[in-house]
Amino acid sequence: MVLSGGVGFRACSAVVDVLRDKFGQLSAAPTANTVQSWLLRIGLHELQRPKERADDWVLLIDHTLQLGTWKCLVMVGIRQSAWQRLERPLSHHDLTLLDLKPVQKADGDHVEERLEAVAKQVGVPLAILSDEGSDLANGAAQFKNKYPTTHVLNDLAHKAAIFLKRELLADPRWDAFVKYCGQTQPRVKQTELGHLAPPTQKIKARYMNLAPLIRWGAKMLQLVDTPVSQRLAGLDLSRLEDKFGWIGDFRAALVDWNDLETVKDCVLAYGRVEGYHLGAREVLSQQLCSVARTASGQRLATSLVQFIGEQSQNVPPGQSLPASSEVLESLIGKGKRLQGQHSRGGFTKMILGMGASVVHITQQCLTQGLETVRHVDLTQWCKQNLGASLTAQRRQVLPAVIGTKTG
Repeated sequence: MVLSGGVGFRACSAVVDVLRDKFGQLSAAPTANTVQSWLLRIGLHELQRPKERADDWVLLIDHTLQLGTWKCLVMVGIRQSAWQRLERPLSHHDLTLLDLKPVQKADGDHVEERLEAVAKQVGVPLAILSDEGSDLANGAAQFKNKYPTTHVLNDLAHKAAIFLKRELLADPRWDAFVKYCGQTQPRVKQTELGHLAPPTQKIKARYMNLAPLIRWGAKMLQLVDTPVSQRLAGLDLSRLEDKFGWIGDFRAALVDWNDLETVKDCVLAYGRVEGYHLGAREVLSQQLCSVARTASGQRLATSLVQFIGEQSQNVPPGQSLPASSEVLESLIGKGKRLQGQHSRGGFTKMILGMGASVVHITQQCLTQGLETVRHVDLTQWCKQNLGASLTAQRRQVLPAVIGTKTG
């Protein structure tokens, strides 16, 4: 329930208690603290259990950030032989947690050090996939200098966002459109047109998440173009043209931007399943011929096809390698959800929830994990690997400053 249903620990305990009363198969419901302990021990077992050694491990690596100076390096892996049999995008359960290391100094040297540690566990990896963050790129490059057979690959989703950003920032219409959206949202939010307000843009990874804004623009243009007599009855749209008439100025632009999104989506859909391989450039070139219909869409298609060709050129014939680390981004996002309200107070033991999230939860794995990792082992790992949270630091410092007593 916690991992798959997004249910909190207290709610999980309460639900089990309700089911116990109804079905009578359980003598008692576990407390919220017990449920949390079980989940974290399963996650720690996944992190610490021996992994199979092989020469075809593909590592996906990224940093997750919190407030303060701490970062957490997350490394997951999948065997290339397993990846090639999937014929679908990667999911959390396809991954193996190989390293989870909160640190204050996360530079290229540290990334290389952790890659070396993982290589000692599972063997020198066949490939390392990451976004183009400088720490990750430098660490992977240093590792490759020692192990030239390892392929260092860049994430397709992040690169697509970079190319998309380049196209949009070169288009003065985009800046004007974004400004209009930003001005319109507060003007209509508390009015009868509030349900039509532009979606709020994300601050982080904005150019990876533009589809909702572009779709909103296309739908709003269609609504404004619809004759008053044909609009849905029962809604007060008398001020629609006054508040959203500006959308008509972006009629041609929305066609171009929708084409950019369509090209990006087509490339990512292919990369998530097929990955990088020697024939990828040719296959995608043929597919995009019927997708890219505007000049900007064709430019984006050309850039992405060239990038995929560069990433694929050294892949052995007959093999493919993962092209997208979106599954790792998703796993990190799930880890932040599990941390909940504590995520803004620094890293807590709940980061081990990422380990539990990649496990196929069965009776056997539960028994093995809980018998192998005791609660005292969990406590010891936390002491050795987690610094004091921002909340704990605040409690230590503020009383001395304002003269209050500690609680």
